Formats: sequence, structure tokens, C-alpha cells
Amino acid sequence: MKKRKAAVAAPISTYKDSHNSALIQADTQKVRKAIVLEMLKEGMQATAMGLNVMLGANDARRWMTEVRRKTQDYIVKTYPLRDRRVVYRLVQVPAEPTLFSGQEDADHE
Repeated sequence: MKKRKAAVAAPISTYKDSHNSALIQADTQKVRKAIVLEMLKEGMQATAMGLNVMLGANDARRWMTEVRRKTQDYIVKTYPLRDRRVVYRLVQVPAEPTLFSGQEDADHE
């Protein structure tokens, strides 16, 4: 009788699609979150599964809620895909001009 090999699931680090980046190599969860936050601020977009891969955790949606609360100059935009996934992006909030904006460098007498 021939022995059958057990099916082995592919490691999650091999997951890729057009809205995610490679696995981030960092020592701690805190460092990974800081790196991913900077990547999102620079224009990267990612799905929740992609964020889970980059963070090495399974709480990307909870982390995005945390990001919504803590970031001042950025807002989290979500874009639904046809297959019920959601793409997350950070968009910088435009600074509203004030009455005195642009006059800081002017010489006043």
C-alpha cells in the first residue's frame, strides 16, 4: 500500500496581489507597525490580508481603526473591491489657509 503525503498549506508570507507589498522583516511588532504606517503615508495601498502579512499579525482592521484615531494630518480612505475585500489608503488632509498664512516670512516694520 502506498502512503499518501499530507497536504501542507502554503505559508501566508507568499500571499501577494496587486494591492500588497512583500513581508516586512523587523524584530518587533511596534517597528513593523511604524514601517507600515510610513509606507501608507507615502502612498502605498493595501488590503487587510496584505497588512496582516506585513505586520505579521491577524488584526489589520483593528490596527486601521487605531490609525484613524491617532493620525492627525491623514485620513483613512477605503475602496471596496468586487470580491468583498477592501483597499486601505492614507490621504493627506489639505491644510486650510488662514488669514495670515504666507506672511510669516514677510518683513514687518
